[in-house]
Amino acid sequence: MLDQLHQGIDLVFNVAMNATFVLSWTYCLLTVAALVFRRFRPSRETPPEEGTYPRVTVQIPTYNELAALNCARCCLAFDYPPEKLQILIGDDSNRPEISRAIDGFARENPRVRVCRRGSNAGYKPGNLNHMLAETTGDYILILDSDFLPEKDFLRRLAAPAARDPSLAGVQASWRVANARQNYSTLMGAGIINVIHVVILPLLKRMAGTALFCGSAELVRKDLLAKNGGWTLGALTEDVDYSLRVLGGGGRVEFLEDLSCSCEAPHTPKDLFRQQMRWAYGVMRALMNHGGRLLVSGLARKRTKAAVVCFCGGYLMVTLMLLTSIFGLLSVATAWAAGPVTVTGLVGGWGSSFMNFLLTCGMLVSSVCAGFMSGFGARSAQKLVIASLSMGFILLFFVGKGLAKAVLGLPMHWFMLKKNGNESVLAPARAG
Repeated sequence: MLDQLHQGIDLVFNVAMNATFVLSWTYCLLTVAALVFRRFRPSRETPPEEGTYPRVTVQIPTYNELAALNCARCCLAFDYPPEKLQILIGDDSNRPEISRAIDGFARENPRVRVCRRGSNAGYKPGNLNHMLAETTGDYILILDSDFLPEKDFLRRLAAPAARDPSLAGVQASWRVANARQNYSTLMGAGIINVIHVVILPLLKRMAGTALFCGSAELVRKDLLAKNGGWTLGALTEDVDYSLRVLGGGGRVEFLEDLSCSCEAPHTPKDLFRQQMRWAYGVMRALMNHGGRLLVSGLARKRTKAAVVCFCGGYLMVTLMLLTSIFGLLSVATAWAAGPVTVTGLVGGWGSSFMNFLLTCGMLVSSVCAGFMSGFGARSAQKLVIASLSMGFILLFFVGKGLAKAVLGLPMHWFMLKKNGNESVLAPARAG
């Protein structure tokens, strides 16, 4: 009986192992393609005429985060026509001292308007929807509080929309400013780099479109309103809206040469919770809108393939998790079935090492993306260490998020610690 159980577990393990191998090295091939295409990036296009730039409203949603003031300062410095720029801070804070500081900032900077609704209902999407009533721009630039755009950021981001008003929006790449802070930030930066340095540039070349990423994105207001706004309570409102837009034949431009500085979670707990939330949100978005996208006659086949590619990372995580679980069960049932010889033990370790080499394509992709983002050899080495230690724990949190999404169980929004909040509080403490 035990032998039969072991054989069944071994069969599942081998199937998951082979599937992981195929998908893992698919990511390696995608990374190689990204490296090749990176050498032939087109030169920056000629800026559009001054009068053609659209009206833009900057929306900075925040919840008990003074880092939003750092973001707003950057927006005030934009070299964008001031008559075409509106800046809103959506303050959902329930801490009076935070709201007072935001109000004081707005009084000192009259170009900044504060919007409040008295609660955090619907999380970030609810905040964004509330700000829509105050929005005067034809396009909306959404910036999370830890994003710090440079002076020419909006002008460059709005240029594709000025040239092609039919675009659903424009997405800039992310640059993790605190990547080298510790092992948690290196791990978080590795995940972000794979998306913004490997996946999105390839989707742009293969399918001519990308997906929104939740921040540093320019969204067409009329199309957003036509699609019913942001989905209340969505934990990845960006992917949710992207699937709706692409299913209707829309297109999102991606600017790989334009990046915006941001933060990665600097504690393991925050990193695990962030990735669990992202996994849950993406899976719910796929369950709600993926089917309609795949059967849509308005979406091109290349666009559908791009979405599958973008979301394939979570399939990879699922397969790696299954491989780990059933690999351990296989070893356990083998030990229970009978004594293991020294030769068998050595062979087992050798087999495990070979399995790791065959399925480490995602790690290779992450390290290569790190080098393309400016990592040195020391940071790459630490990224490998982080991936082989806390990375295994992260697998289970992501798996938990995916499982809860599939089962229809609720997932709450988590407040993450940010260095930007501390940098704003420091002067006040010193005074």
